Amino acid sequence: MLVLGGTHYLSVFSGEQLNAVALLFLRVNDIGAGIALVFFGFYAILKGYLVIRSTLLPRVLGRLAVLGGIGWLAFLSPPFGERVFSVVALVGIIGSLANIAWLLVVGVNEQRWREQASLAEASIWR
Repeated sequence: MLVLGGTHYLSVFSGEQLNAVALLFLRVNDIGAGIALVFFGFYAILKGYLVIRSTLLPRVLGRLAVLGGIGWLAFLSPPFGERVFSVVALVGIIGSLANIAWLLVVGVNEQRWREQASLAEASIWR
C-alpha cells in the first residue's frame, strides 16, 4: 500500500504501473507469509516434542502443538496450505490458547521443576 501512497517520487509512474507494482508487492507478501508459516510449523513441532518429553506440563499441550505444527507445514505446498488454512489456523489457535491458559492459570509443576534442577546441578558440578 506504500506504493499507492501518492508521494512525490512516485509521480514518474503511471496509474497502471503503480497498481501493478502494488499487486506485485501484495503477492510477494503473501508468499513471504507462507514461508514464515513453514518455519513456524517447525518451531511448533519442536516445542511440542519438548513439552511431551518434559514432565513439567501436560503432554496434551505438546500433542496440540505438534498437531498445529504439522498443519502449518501444509504451507510447504502453498495451494494446499491455502485450501486448509481455516482448519489449520483453528487447530493452531486452540493449541496456543490452551498453552497460554495453562501457563497463566496453573503454571508448571514447581516441585518437579526443583527436583530436575537439583538433579541437573548435581550432575554438572560433580
